[in-house]
Amino acid sequence: MAINRYVKKAGMLVGMLGIIAGCFQGYRAYAEDVTQKTPPEKVNITVHKLMYDQGTQLNVDIDGIKNDGYTHDQYPTGVTKYNKADYGDVEFTLGNITDQVLPTEDSDLTNAKVDEIVKDVEDKGSNSEYVKNATNKITSAVDENGEITFADQPAYVNSKGNVYVVYESKSAAGLVTQKAKPMVVIAPMTDNTGSGFLKDIHLYPKNIVSKLSFELTKFGDDGTAQSKQTPLKGAKFELYKGEPGKGTKLGDLVSDDQGKLTATDLTLGKYYFVEVPSEVVVGSDKEPTADQYLLGADARNDAHNKLTFEITNDGVTSDLKASYVNYKAPVIDKTVTNGTGQEHSFQIGDAVNYQGTIHIPTDIAGGADGITVNGVKSETSPYSVFKWGDTAGQGLSYVAAKANIKVTNKDGSVVLKENTDYKIQNSENGFVIDFIVNNGQVSDTVASLHGQDLQMTYNMYVNDSAAVVNPLTNSVDFVYNNNPFNQEEHHEKTKADVVTYGAKFLKVDSGLFGTGIKATPLESAEFAAKNAEGKYYGGLVDTDKNGVKEAVWVDDVANAAILKSDKEGHFEITGLTEGEYSLEETKAPENYQKLTKEISFKVDKDSYKEENRITIKNNQKASVPMTGSNGFQTYVLISCLLLGAGALSAVVYFKKKA
Repeated sequence: MAINRYVKKAGMLVGMLGIIAGCFQGYRAYAEDVTQKTPPEKVNITVHKLMYDQGTQLNVDIDGIKNDGYTHDQYPTGVTKYNKADYGDVEFTLGNITDQVLPTEDSDLTNAKVDEIVKDVEDKGSNSEYVKNATNKITSAVDENGEITFADQPAYVNSKGNVYVVYESKSAAGLVTQKAKPMVVIAPMTDNTGSGFLKDIHLYPKNIVSKLSFELTKFGDDGTAQSKQTPLKGAKFELYKGEPGKGTKLGDLVSDDQGKLTATDLTLGKYYFVEVPSEVVVGSDKEPTADQYLLGADARNDAHNKLTFEITNDGVTSDLKASYVNYKAPVIDKTVTNGTGQEHSFQIGDAVNYQGTIHIPTDIAGGADGITVNGVKSETSPYSVFKWGDTAGQGLSYVAAKANIKVTNKDGSVVLKENTDYKIQNSENGFVIDFIVNNGQVSDTVASLHGQDLQMTYNMYVNDSAAVVNPLTNSVDFVYNNNPFNQEEHHEKTKADVVTYGAKFLKVDSGLFGTGIKATPLESAEFAAKNAEGKYYGGLVDTDKNGVKEAVWVDDVANAAILKSDKEGHFEITGLTEGEYSLEETKAPENYQKLTKEISFKVDKDSYKEENRITIKNNQKASVPMTGSNGFQTYVLISCLLLGAGALSAVVYFKKKA
């Protein structure tokens, strides 16, 4: 009698189980199901996990699969076997609750009691008293087909059936948006004829699943000390699935005007974003403009990528979000702080004082707020190359001992130390200041100045090879690299020009009767140049023996450098700074009178032009030849000829007029 009562009850409850467990009703396929006439001592309970997405239109009452213990191989449209590879592990726990719900042979298990068990386990999971007090609990994950079999479970023993609860004890949060309802199974289970028994019981719980999305917000850092990060539109990314540097590309994304881009249709796995050059972000093959940002080192398609995320078997419990910052490149400038006039003119041997400026980027030692993935912050990579190279061009000399290189912050309150904050590498024509001194990074002092200006002052010297008026160029090659994993050096170049001036002169006689007509160039006239302070130009002398000659100015004309006219009457002076000067004639050409007044002249950008050559006239000495001498006879002859020519011209003139 007990057998019949339990068998009837088992058949009734499982017949209702499709509704109790929220599983499907629908097509049946019994070809593989085997029944037996006598109740089995043990049964195999197989869970066939099914899934459909949120958008599937499904009427459970019409399209469902009935949990009648039989196998089913046809599912409603949109319903498929559970995809473990995409949606993660799902585990089920089976527990024997017979002693709790059928404590005696006369106990009864009603539909209301089944509803109570299902709701309690659904609400409390492993904390349900039914689960806590269950015996022979087994937990296992579904296989690649979404199936799991709890084999050889006691069925009908000692005239008593067994009651089991099967519930979904683990699934990937976010990917699985609705777990399957718990199921209550009474064994043994009768077949559909009511006269036999099923040794293999098949159950079809379902999940609602959903693919995930990931939102990345792109920012640009303006590079100031109190840096402002603003959304960056137009940044380009690629999304990969797999290990950084080895993944499979899934698609291309571009940030909108809010700096946002969204990757969709994400399932279980590892992902990473790769930033690629765009109009707003430049890579190593281009130099950035003032409005562009540098491609960072931490979102490349290599093993160093930090813009990664993973959807694990545990799923996600919050929105998937990240932010990534691009930083501005360092900016440099170079000026001359001394010299005369707008062109910064110098005389030979003068020291040219240069001032270089580097605006230190915010991420010089790594951007503290550069990367945030799902609430976890990480720094961007630091600069691995940061050096200022300076080269003297033609007409300039670098003298290391007199360069007087100093490096400070903008207001001079922080003075950097050589060999602590930077190293100097000298060469014949210039130097390099290398700021990478701290295990491949800048020093802590330099790092603390991020977003500020670094100033360098130093000297170079105008030498005697300097071409007059032509720019004397001092060139800078500033080299930097914000990717310590690859040699991607950027070069920013600038220069600062100075000049040296001169003046040209022409020495001639006073011409015919002092009129300047047919003036003859005079050779061997000698002059001394004077500056506005009244000192004489003493020539070029390497006074400190450093290989650079300097223009010297002396008090005594006897020590002056002599400027001497050549056979064309030409002479000049070069290597002067802009200003007022004068010439003092120290020796006149033979048979000419020495000038008694100084010749004033101005040196500037135009004074060395040929059309501005200054003419200096000398008069012949006044002397009357002796009577009877050959000179006197020649003088008289020439005078007579001139008088005769004049008279003849007058006669011709009056005859024409008559």
